[in-house]
Amino acid sequence: MRSTRCILLLIIVFCVSVSASFAQTEDITSRFYFPGSIGLSVPFVNTHTRLNDGLAVNTAIEYRPTYMNDIFYRLDYDALNNNYTSFVPTIPTNILKGKLSTDFLVIGAGYRRKFQKWALFGLVQPGLGIHSFERAVVNQNNVLLSSVTSNSLAVKADIGIEYYITRHFAAVFDPAYYKLFSHRGFNTSHSSFTGFNIGITTTIL
Repeated sequence: MRSTRCILLLIIVFCVSVSASFAQTEDITSRFYFPGSIGLSVPFVNTHTRLNDGLAVNTAIEYRPTYMNDIFYRLDYDALNNNYTSFVPTIPTNILKGKLSTDFLVIGAGYRRKFQKWALFGLVQPGLGIHSFERAVVNQNNVLLSSVTSNSLAVKADIGIEYYITRHFAAVFDPAYYKLFSHRGFNTSHSSFTGFNIGITTTIL
């Protein structure tokens, strides 16, 4: 449900962005960008738990003090969703096959360099990583599913390629690396992910 809402939000942002991209003007709003992308979440291999490749949805707010060739600042909320199969009882759930959702709320700084219509950027963002999953509770003849979360410090390292269709509207290819710094819960089995996303960035106005 959460990933569906994120995808719907991206579609709305994309439609509004395309309609507004050719009428953008230079003012204070030109310094604020709203990147959004969707793609593939690829967990690092672990012998205890098989985590399948899944969906990654990225949304962000970016501030650029200057248009290009300078440091910029970005706040990200990224949602990764993967199905898992466990081979050992050491993960923090008694459901051996289920869904693991991993959210990242991270903020940091990067640098962007433009080459005609193309631009390259790099970015490092520390913040919070949140695993969400379900656990079965047996009560007499009933089985109840309860939601469980596990939080830890995290970091996202990001590189990207942008192609500018207009001055403030670009298509983006955005590979990233995610790391959770904890040995509790699911982080014992899966604390590192890669993401490969495509999307857009725009000032909206």
